[in-house]
Amino acid sequence: FKNNKFDMVFIDADKMNYKKYYERSLKLTDKGGLIIVDNVLWHGEVANEANLEKYTVNIREFNDYVTNDKRVEQIIVPLGDGMTVCRVL
Repeated sequence: FKNNKFDMVFIDADKMNYKKYYERSLKLTDKGGLIIVDNVLWHGEVANEANLEKYTVNIREFNDYVTNDKRVEQIIVPLGDGMTVCRVL
């Protein structure tokens, strides 16, 4: 896959490595392509600041990271357990 670029990447894997998958996906996705990340609302727990469970904190930090990433424009779609849809700029 060295020279291949993709129009869309869907991330639904081990949550502790979402940031690594996201960064790799940016390298594999063409400008204008989509990166879709599943489970970003984590059963609503990301909104509960009192929840300091490691997976919840990790997804909360991942969401903040993507929100502040100027390489993409993004929106969280509150469908199911939440999906972030990013368009690569």
